[in-house]
Amino acid sequence: MKNLIWLVVAAVIALAGYMLFTGKGPQEVAIEASDAINAPAVAEEVTEAAEEAADAIADTVDAAGEAITEAVDDATESANDAAEPAVQN
Repeated sequence: MKNLIWLVVAAVIALAGYMLFTGKGPQEVAIEASDAINAPAVAEEVTEAAEEAADAIADTVDAAGEAITEAVDDATESANDAAEPAVQN
């Protein structure tokens, strides 16, 4: 029980020292603590934004892959068309 009392006294001294050195009042400290507790909500929003960005990147890569495939097919077809007269001669 004695250790618990010392722990509470140390916590009060640490809190008072923090408020003294930062110049913040108890309400400002409480607001900061509240914001820190709500941090998981912010992290969730950031995660959702990252997932949306990843989906957009995946769509872009898929579209680029399809465009490259079409370009290669067209180039191959053009090369075959150009080579046919040479092969027939």
